[in-house]
Amino acid sequence: MKRFKIFLISIVLLTIGSSCEDFLDKSPDMGLSDKDVYKSYETIRGFLDICFTELEQIFGDDNNSDGCPHVGCFSDEMVMIFNKSTVLTLNSGNWLRAKQDETFELGVKGPTSIHSAYKAIRIANLVLANYTKVPGMTEEQTNEILGQAHFYRAWFYFQLLKRYGGMPIFDHPFLENGEEKIPRVTYHESHQWMMEDIEAAIFMLPEAWDDSNTGRPSRIAAMAFKSMAQLYDASPLMQNDLNSTEIKEYDKERAKLAAQSAMKVITYINTHPDQYRLMDQSEYKDIFYFTFPPSHQPEHVWYNRAPMAGGLTTVKSLWLYADLAGGTQVAASTYNAPTQNMVDLFEKKGKDGNYYPIEDSRAAYDNQKPWTDRDPRLKNNILVPGEEWGKNSSSKPLYITTFEGGKASEDMKTLKNINNRQQTGYLCKKFLWPEANRYTAQWDKYRVITPYIRVAQVYLDFAEASFEATGSATQKVEECDLSAEDALNIVRKRAGITALTQDRVTDPDLFREALRKERAVELMFENHRWWDIRRWMIAHELFSQTYPIKGIKATPVDPKVAINKMKFTYTIVDVTPEVRNFAMRNYWYPFPKTDVASSNGTLQQNPGW
Repeated sequence: MKRFKIFLISIVLLTIGSSCEDFLDKSPDMGLSDKDVYKSYETIRGFLDICFTELEQIFGDDNNSDGCPHVGCFSDEMVMIFNKSTVLTLNSGNWLRAKQDETFELGVKGPTSIHSAYKAIRIANLVLANYTKVPGMTEEQTNEILGQAHFYRAWFYFQLLKRYGGMPIFDHPFLENGEEKIPRVTYHESHQWMMEDIEAAIFMLPEAWDDSNTGRPSRIAAMAFKSMAQLYDASPLMQNDLNSTEIKEYDKERAKLAAQSAMKVITYINTHPDQYRLMDQSEYKDIFYFTFPPSHQPEHVWYNRAPMAGGLTTVKSLWLYADLAGGTQVAASTYNAPTQNMVDLFEKKGKDGNYYPIEDSRAAYDNQKPWTDRDPRLKNNILVPGEEWGKNSSSKPLYITTFEGGKASEDMKTLKNINNRQQTGYLCKKFLWPEANRYTAQWDKYRVITPYIRVAQVYLDFAEASFEATGSATQKVEECDLSAEDALNIVRKRAGITALTQDRVTDPDLFREALRKERAVELMFENHRWWDIRRWMIAHELFSQTYPIKGIKATPVDPKVAINKMKFTYTIVDVTPEVRNFAMRNYWYPFPKTDVASSNGTLQQNPGW
């Protein structure tokens, strides 16, 4: 596989300052001389490529000793089947570890996004301040370097904003003496400064990269990032200042800007169908994994090309229970289990041929035939009790044994890493292939990448922004060719379900509910749900019950028959070990105590912490 050329200078950098524990480490040279970094286009690009290595990886083997949890375990998407995971502490609502020294997170290098973001921002700032030192760069090379530097600085800054709220403005390399004072500003002020970087990236980045560089941010990636960032800026949580965490409404004018930006991305996609498009329903699985080496998928707008998932440890630890994974160690016996909460979001086809939420009487949902006539994405995303999946070494079918008395269910009672936990009955299928098990052991047949923005998300971003800007599903925002209804139905049509019925279109509350459910289903397990329920400020409502996370208990009618002939009775159950204590203070992450202490008194802690 041709991969990004990470030069020797980059390898050196990876061993220097990789754990930034002081507030925006101010070392201007990172241990290297100007001669090393600014020698040529190749060396400055290698230096800048360190930013790529700091990108979030939600499908990597995050932490084997912690049970390899997925970010979905923060929200209502997944349950962590490991009895000592730090995620359990996080779910208790206490987001600061012992001694109040650092928060906890998944998919990033170091314990928090701060470590990766500060390092990447520092590198981008150095490049932006010193690129003129590089001799002989052409205008095209200069734009490539500056466009990526602006993009990375904005992208990593955005990772801070969506976690912590307004941040200081990090617009230049900081002095080593540490005397500069950089106070926090509001979310909107931070966003406005970030927009300058994104606009510069849109102007400077190329429309496309060659095959050896696919995965670098392109112009459309910057355009889509702009609309996503503007949608966040318009969202209820982001209307708070540094001193408040109160329930707010959308900012309609900011939502209008987000809709207009998303429309430009959609127009670009529609005029470049050879590069970008909604992939067909028959191709849906290909969106999330591909054969090796990787190539550009038309649904990917911005993604982490590094193929972290795939391979023995990652597939075992993220998705498979012990009987499929093999072994009894942490990586083999633990996994991330989808919840009934998510399964309930998939609509069902009613007798009139239209799809409805299962709680709608027109769906004629039968809780003893829970998988009949459901949204096709359910079959793509979720493995259910008793489902045939894969084959053993003798090519005989395997079945999901999470039903009562099944092997996976019985293992929950005895395996040391997962006893005292409770399965949900489900496995994640979205990123998994049937040959990946201990019998056929094709762990590397496919690889999974981390998608940050894909085409379907752009349509969903547009639909939300357009609706919140106008208060109407059918009214079009100025300069936009689509309504919120139009965009939402485009995504639904690709999925193989019918357009929304008119009663759900004309009622604003029902349309907002439909829009949010559609987003949850389409982008399920892709690192959106956690941020969405926070920016919408609905997390405290979702988690208000003592046991908010649900599973399914599948009991065989006759446990003596072969699995392929089994019939089940189904009962929805509380997953009692799985708590989600979420107070108003949890809408913003707390800053690590060490960062507050080393900021010269300028890094104001978030409310409630």
